[in-house]
Amino acid sequence: MHTKFQTCLFVFINLILSVACLDVFAAEVRDIRVAQQEGVTRLVFELSELSEHRIFPLSNPERVVLDVSGVNLEASVVDGLSALSSDVLMRVRYAKRDNGVRFVLDLAQAAKAKSTVLAANGTYGPRILVELEYGVRKPATVVKSLANLSKEKRDIVIAIDPGHGGKDPGALGQHNVREKDIVLSIGKELASRINAVEGFKAVLTRSTDTYLQLRDRSRVAREANADLLISIHADAFTKASARGASVWALSLSGKTSEMGRWLAQQENSADLVGGISLDDKDQLLAEVLLDMSMNSTIQMSLNVGDSVLGEMKNVAVLHKDSVQQAGFVVLKSPDIPSILIETGFVSNSTEAKNLSSKTYRVKLAASIAKGVIGYFTKNAPDGSLVAWKQNKHTDRVYTVGKGDTLSEIARRNQVSLPVLRQANNLNNDVIWIGQKLVIPAG
Repeated sequence: MHTKFQTCLFVFINLILSVACLDVFAAEVRDIRVAQQEGVTRLVFELSELSEHRIFPLSNPERVVLDVSGVNLEASVVDGLSALSSDVLMRVRYAKRDNGVRFVLDLAQAAKAKSTVLAANGTYGPRILVELEYGVRKPATVVKSLANLSKEKRDIVIAIDPGHGGKDPGALGQHNVREKDIVLSIGKELASRINAVEGFKAVLTRSTDTYLQLRDRSRVAREANADLLISIHADAFTKASARGASVWALSLSGKTSEMGRWLAQQENSADLVGGISLDDKDQLLAEVLLDMSMNSTIQMSLNVGDSVLGEMKNVAVLHKDSVQQAGFVVLKSPDIPSILIETGFVSNSTEAKNLSSKTYRVKLAASIAKGVIGYFTKNAPDGSLVAWKQNKHTDRVYTVGKGDTLSEIARRNQVSLPVLRQANNLNNDVIWIGQKLVIPAG
C-alpha cells in the first residue's frame, strides 16, 4: 500500500508540474526566411514543433495575417524581423495573441496568399511555408518611369468617424433633426471630397446606419494606418440659445488616463503605439515611449484642428475660435492624431435648420476637407505621394561609393548620362570614391 501510494503521488506531482510548465515548453518559432522570385515571395516559418496555424488577407491597406498557435518567438527572430522584405513585402510585424503569435505581413500591393505545412527533415524542423503571389513584375534592371514611381507612394489616409448610429441616435434636435443622420451625411461628403484629391484616401468607420463602440472607431482607424481620425458630431444643450461649431483635441488629463490604461494592459495587448510594441519594454521605458507618442499626437491634432477651424469659420458660426481640449474617448489613440468636430447645436432652431439642409452640409464638409488637405499639403508625411511630388523637383546630392560608375548612378536615379555630366560640369565619366555628385531634379 505504501508503494502504491508513493507511485500515485509521484504521478500526481508530475502531472501538476507538466501543466505548470506547459508555457515553458511551448513550441518556438526558431527562424523566418524570405525568398524572392519573379512575381512570388516565399516566407518560411521554422518551428521547433508542429503547430496549428491559420492565414487570412486584409485590405485597406493590403496585408496578410498569420496566426500560429502554441508558440513563442525566439529573441533572435524578433531582432531580425526588420530585415524581412521583398518586392511585395514591406515589413513583418508581430504581437502575442492568446497562447500563440500573430504575424502581420504588410504588403506593397494586393497579393494572393496561401500556406503549406512542411514536415521536419534532417536539416530543419517543421515549417510553415507562406507564398505571396502578385503577378509577374518587370525585371529589376528596367528603369521605372516617374509615373510608375508615383503610383508606389502611399496615400495620406484620413479616417472619418460619423458619430453614433444604429440604436444610438445621438442628440435629437428641432425640426426632427437626428444627430446620427446629420453626421453620416457630412461624413460621406467629406470622404468624397478627400478621395477626389490625388494622394489622399478616406476611410469611413461607418457608411450606413450602424452602431459602433467608441474604441472600435479608433480600431478601424488604426487598422487603416490612418494619418488622422476625424470624429463628426452635432451638439445639443438645455438652452436653445447655445450655438456654434467647435473643434476638439485630447486634453492632457485625457492623455494621462489613457496612458494608464495602455500601460496596465501592455502585457496582454496586441496593440502597437506608433509601430512600437510596449509589451516587451520595462515600465519606465514604456512610459517614456508612450508619453512621447501622445505628446506628439496631441500637438499634431491641435495643429490640424487649427487649420480646419480656420476654414470652417467661413461657413459656420464658431462656438469657440480656438481648438478646445477634452478627454473624449474617441480621441485617445496614442498613435493617431485625432480631432472631434461639433458641427453645431441641433437644439438651436437656426442651426438645426442649417444642418438639415444638404446645401449647408456640403459647404461644411468642403470647408473641413480644405482644412485637412491644406494642413497635410504643408506637412506631408514621409513616403507619401504628396511629399514625393513636392520633393521631386529638388536637386539631391549623392556620394560616390566603392564600385559606382557614372552610368550606373544615372540609371539608378532616373536621369540621363549627359544631364548628369552637365549638372556636375564633367567632361568625361571619371569619378572617385567620396566625390559629391548633384542629382538634378525631375
